[in-house]
Amino acid sequence: MSCILRKILDKHHRQMKVTIEFNLPDQQEKFDSFINGAKWKYVVREVDEYMRELIKWNSENLDESQLLVVRQIRSMLFLYLEQENLRIDE
Repeated sequence: MSCILRKILDKHHRQMKVTIEFNLPDQQEKFDSFINGAKWKYVVREVDEYMRELIKWNSENLDESQLLVVRQIRSMLFLYLEQENLRIDE
């Protein structure tokens, strides 16, 4: 959402505001998900970084089947992120 807003701001040179409302406590779970989005992104990024380091630096400590599993999990993570049009490198 923020990337789209930045593009609109840059293109039209005007300020924009977004107001998102939740009916609490009925929508508490959705509210919590919205508020904690940055935390989720951080956790996913950290898990990806951990898997990357396992592949890059611990290949001599892991056997081929373990490395394969780590690579497959990392690939699935990126597939799911892509399907949801999410990026963790921004």
